[in-house]
Amino acid sequence: MGQVKGTAVIATMRFLEERFGDATLASVLQALSPAERALIEPAALASSWYPMSLLLRVMRESQAALGGHPRIMRDMGRASAEYGLTTVYRIFLKVGSPQFIIGHAARVFGSYFDRGEMRVRESRAGHATLDLLGFHEGSPELCERIRGWMERTMEMSGARNLRSAHSLCVHRGDAACRFQVDWDH
Repeated sequence: MGQVKGTAVIATMRFLEERFGDATLASVLQALSPAERALIEPAALASSWYPMSLLLRVMRESQAALGGHPRIMRDMGRASAEYGLTTVYRIFLKVGSPQFIIGHAARVFGSYFDRGEMRVRESRAGHATLDLLGFHEGSPELCERIRGWMERTMEMSGARNLRSAHSLCVHRGDAACRFQVDWDH
């Protein structure tokens, strides 16, 4: 299984703490094995790489702790975009339009995950289709998180009245995951 950058793990824990409180974060961390907790306590490092399985476990334990919150994975992705794009990648928002952001999707994706490739299939004013290839070790939860990240990233770059879809998914038997976004321009 692949690895994920520490920024994604940190964003998940920050989201839980800010949105649901210290008790929820503590509950999620307590549900992890001692070996898993040792990787991220006392603090995860933004520049380090962590097992994808750890991020997935934190995400799933979060959903369990919140009683199956229906949008938790997308909300995590949206929060991750806000945290990352207001710090490390803020330059993208300063110089970029939605089309500019789409054009750099592969580069940004590769900075978070060591597996898979994000490819722009179609990009025009008000519409984009992206395929995620070679990312089979992910999960349906991670697909929802990526969808949320894409939604918030596009909104932050100026897209209005955004509509998104995840029309193909390797977890439903497709060869790749496909994400589509439409917006008013």
